[in-house]
Amino acid sequence: MALKTKQLSSPVGAALLPQLMSEVALPQKGAEELPIDSLVPATKSWNFYAPLPDDKMLELITSIEENGLLHPIVVWQQPGKPTMVLSGHNRLEAFRRLYQVTGQEKYAKIPCTIKKDITPQQAQEIVVDSNWVQRTLSPSEKARSISQKYALAGRKARSTNGNSGVSTYDIIAQQYGLSGRQIARYVKLGSLQDDLLILLDDGKLSLSAGVKLADFPPQQQKLAAKYIQQQGITSAQTAALKVGMEDTALKELFCPAPQPQKPKTVTLRIDVPEQLQQEFLQMAKSWLEERAGTS
Repeated sequence: MALKTKQLSSPVGAALLPQLMSEVALPQKGAEELPIDSLVPATKSWNFYAPLPDDKMLELITSIEENGLLHPIVVWQQPGKPTMVLSGHNRLEAFRRLYQVTGQEKYAKIPCTIKKDITPQQAQEIVVDSNWVQRTLSPSEKARSISQKYALAGRKARSTNGNSGVSTYDIIAQQYGLSGRQIARYVKLGSLQDDLLILLDDGKLSLSAGVKLADFPPQQQKLAAKYIQQQGITSAQTAALKVGMEDTALKELFCPAPQPQKPKTVTLRIDVPEQLQQEFLQMAKSWLEERAGTS
């Protein structure tokens, strides 16, 4: 996967993530209540995260009913545009359901931490960073999160203390509590086709196999996904994956031609005169060959 080098003063999220983590840990002090109908979700290309399952949403709704909203959501106000939710889509959905069911005005508005003087890049990083901090992500969500984070920062960047040549892998690793090698693997996984990402989440595709397949062209990724969905992938098949394989070779790897079954054999013991040994063996060989030819 070809990656371009960019020179940046520092990744935006290097400063935003600690601030964001402190904000989500604080109660509603300084928050402003906004009507829930005035808020729109972040664009799907940023907010690709799955909504809470029904049981978890019910837990969130019950918590809000019993304890109120413990932490405000984070929104972005731009001149002339609807206010966009950056962090707290599930909390907003819980408020909407509560207002729909109860009709209570206290759920018609939701406490918000309002961001105004930020760039679209910073807004996108807040979406990614807040989901990383607050949620348990699937492997595909981790891959897409880190891939977006990496794309925003560029391949090379300067560290926050001014040292040049520090890999963005290591900078993101420090923020997300992973190793630089793990970050590099997730960046690769972020380029997988959706069919393979689904298999990754379902546990049918290992991270190591996914990293290898990320280097394959999209059409071959889809072809591999079809085979893996049907019959899985072994460690031996993973090791045999090579970039540049033809489609036929890929098919043979996952769907090898059935080998002809050898007929069962038995060992016979028969006594023949010693001087007839060679003649008997030749006769037996000829007979077996003749039988094989007519079977």
